[in-house]
Amino acid sequence: MLHKAAFQLHARMAAAGTEPPSVPVILYVLQIFVNTVSIVILAMILGMVTGEPGKTSIVIVVLAVIRFLTGGYHLPTSIGCIFASSIVLAAIPFIHLPSIWVYSINAAAFVMMVVFAPSNYDQHARIPKRYYPLLKLLASAIVASNFFIGSELLALVFATQSILLPIKGVKKNEEEGV
Repeated sequence: MLHKAAFQLHARMAAAGTEPPSVPVILYVLQIFVNTVSIVILAMILGMVTGEPGKTSIVIVVLAVIRFLTGGYHLPTSIGCIFASSIVLAAIPFIHLPSIWVYSINAAAFVMMVVFAPSNYDQHARIPKRYYPLLKLLASAIVASNFFIGSELLALVFATQSILLPIKGVKKNEEEGV
């Protein structure tokens, strides 16, 4: 279905007189869009069903921002990513921690960000390496802000993302057998 849409978009752009990106590039963008929208919709449905749509929304936004800044492991299939991400996003609001754990978990996440962020960008993003120190600084500063805020929700989001940083994914050419 997405292949057909990518071909149609390519043809329409070419017919309109613009220089369209290649069909594989259009397909890649469509896949990212569908994954992202699917995760948000499914997580919000789960959040509404479980009675925590507000906290689920916060988790979605904060995780999206910190994930953009830090990268991390990607599951090998879109369906696996959609279901795993949605379940984690909807579950985080239900995890409650003693306040001492909030700061301990946040400290561990901070250390992980400083040591490992950004991670796997060479496989999933086209951000030049010269910006990596800035991404690390921004992510670390965001995590450090929770030492003042003291939010268990934020600590859990940061911890979840930090766990994904040291895991190395399969390189794209290894997946494709090239």
